[in-house]
Amino acid sequence: MTTDSIVIENVKGVTKLSATFDFTCQKIIVITGKNGIGKTTLVKAFKLISDPQVFQKSAGLNSIRPDSSVSFNLDGWKPFDFSFNQTIGTLDTKQQLPPKDTVAAELPIPYGARFKQFSLIASFDSELRTNIASTDYQDANELQEFLNKVYSNNKFVDLKVTNIKRLNLYFILRESDYYIREDHFSSGEFFLIQLYRLITSGSKLIIIDEVDVSLDAAAQVHLFEAIEPLLDKYESKLIVMSHSLAFMSTVNDGGLYYLENNNNIASLEKRSYGYVKSDLYGFKGKDRYIITEDKTLSGFLNFLIKSEITTFFEYEIIAAGGEQQVKTIAEKNDTDEIFGQSEEVIIVVDKDIYNTINYRGPSEIHSSPVNDIELFIWQNKENLLGDVEINDFTHALREKDTAKTYWKKVIKSGQRTRDDLYELVKINNEDETGQLIDTLKRHLCLT
Repeated sequence: MTTDSIVIENVKGVTKLSATFDFTCQKIIVITGKNGIGKTTLVKAFKLISDPQVFQKSAGLNSIRPDSSVSFNLDGWKPFDFSFNQTIGTLDTKQQLPPKDTVAAELPIPYGARFKQFSLIASFDSELRTNIASTDYQDANELQEFLNKVYSNNKFVDLKVTNIKRLNLYFILRESDYYIREDHFSSGEFFLIQLYRLITSGSKLIIIDEVDVSLDAAAQVHLFEAIEPLLDKYESKLIVMSHSLAFMSTVNDGGLYYLENNNNIASLEKRSYGYVKSDLYGFKGKDRYIITEDKTLSGFLNFLIKSEITTFFEYEIIAAGGEQQVKTIAEKNDTDEIFGQSEEVIIVVDKDIYNTINYRGPSEIHSSPVNDIELFIWQNKENLLGDVEINDFTHALREKDTAKTYWKKVIKSGQRTRDDLYELVKINNEDETGQLIDTLKRHLCLT
């Protein structure tokens, strides 16, 4: 397992924030949360490693106090911590730190290094002209590929790079040695180049606030996929702050963390996209869906989930109303994604139609442990409900209708609850119910 941990105490408005970032299955972690919760404080805490004066430079009075501290436990390094030094009035440490630039923390406007590159690049214009005149430059193939992935075009086919005073400068070459410097690109393009610089700098852990600044929605959608190969190549890990739903929707399951604050005690936990979308923006939507036949089977699934499963994904169970309706809704989702991608939807039907339902789409079909839940209770009432007395009861023409009536009267009589009846189905069909629980876990839990 590859993890990095940080504990922040009594810094700015944060009384305590303890966070562990799990990089075991991914190289990118995205943090989001409401404004003023502590996201920028988290970035500044990482910045302490290279700049102990960061809070004095970029925060208000009393941001750091005698009881302030920041502790780190980073993969590959011995734990170290910063505590208040009364003599210099700031956070300080006497412990060994990772080598310079091993951890790179990029602050938001106006403190981040990327916002200060404009003037630096402009100051090298005469040297750039000289290098272009002497053809001292190369094709910037890797950056070109990265930008083309983000923007889905070939705008950067003539992108070049030259080195001036140990800094790689990028430009697009035009006819007659005319060129467009990177600081004359759009703001989104310019900031992507700064992101590329960070990833290729040799830093093993990179933390960036406002990673998607100035990027249009289409670019935000492609950014995550474009970054991953670079992180693999340069063996880097990336933590970014974002409020972009377009960007967050592309994050791998388990890679989205939500920062919340309760009475200045901050928590940072893995959350699903549906949870974040609902809590942060008030949008109602789910991560996973289950289509089933009727309310009774829907209730049984809810019973199993609540009693057996700690879900990660936000979910909704849709009682379609019958076999044909299940098929129609599933097929409609396959074509129009009215709920989500087909892989985000499963179908659970009674055992008696499991092998006959005429649906051939990509959503998985699974079976209830019994042919019909209400019918199972009715047909086994002597063994399961021998002490239950229902006096005002008449049989219907169809046994299924009789079973439905009996089910309702048992619950209405107060002799058994609905969950009591579901429990009877569960314990008397352990193997089949266990298989269904495993299916629900795969669908609703983070594996």
